[in-house]
Amino acid sequence: MSISLETLKKSTPLPPRDLIYGVQGIGKSTLASQMDAPVFLAAEDGLSGLPGIQHWEIRSFQDAIEAITALHEEHPYKSTAFDTVSAFEPMLHRRLLEIWGVDSIDKVGANGGGYYKWRNEALPLWQDVLDGLDSLRINKGMRIILIGHSIDKEVKPPEADPYRKYTIDLLNDKASALLYRWADVVGFCNYKISVTGTTRDKRGQVTKAGRAIGIGERVMYLSERPAFYAKNRFDLPNEIPLTCQDYLEAFHHNNNPNTGENENG
Repeated sequence: MSISLETLKKSTPLPPRDLIYGVQGIGKSTLASQMDAPVFLAAEDGLSGLPGIQHWEIRSFQDAIEAITALHEEHPYKSTAFDTVSAFEPMLHRRLLEIWGVDSIDKVGANGGGYYKWRNEALPLWQDVLDGLDSLRINKGMRIILIGHSIDKEVKPPEADPYRKYTIDLLNDKASALLYRWADVVGFCNYKISVTGTTRDKRGQVTKAGRAIGIGERVMYLSERPAFYAKNRFDLPNEIPLTCQDYLEAFHHNNNPNTGENENG
């Protein structure tokens, strides 16, 4: 393509791409089930308490590709939820073993694998899934919701000491980073807690651990903090109650909920 001022294009509004992750049983699937006309790619049994939800049972990488392909046909659905990418990752890895003809993920890669080569080799498979979902977003106008479990991992920033942080529960850190970049919104879901009774010495070191207090309030965090990954490209609130109504209302309060013009992620 020849680049010139005449070939400039204007961006067009598209439905958001949501990555919603958090502790088990907090209501991530429930939130996604209340999106507009949803259909689920169910990689685990998260819908047993939500009767009547249209879904496919995803038990292999090929199942996911076939479900995404089927959604390119005519249908009444306006959003699709992948529940969960954490449960889907082992299926993707089994496909990786098939491609390389090996029996261990450590053997994936050139020259017999090793040195975590499998992490890079898995990325094209993840990208195939994301490309298919992006096609649904662009060509069918569907909102895409990826759901994941959370896990706390040690992070080692170059300018600070290591510390613990909630991340999406994937074995492949490079795949996690790929999903974070892809998503327009990364929402971390947790129970809200406060800590009381902590005492510190003059140097700020904890001398007596505090006691965690909570009343079961469920929240979604939409801006990153040292304790967790989160982001949004729509100038959404930093924190909202964990309900679909509150989540969608946060978009409606933004002047341009689909354009990403107010990007902070």
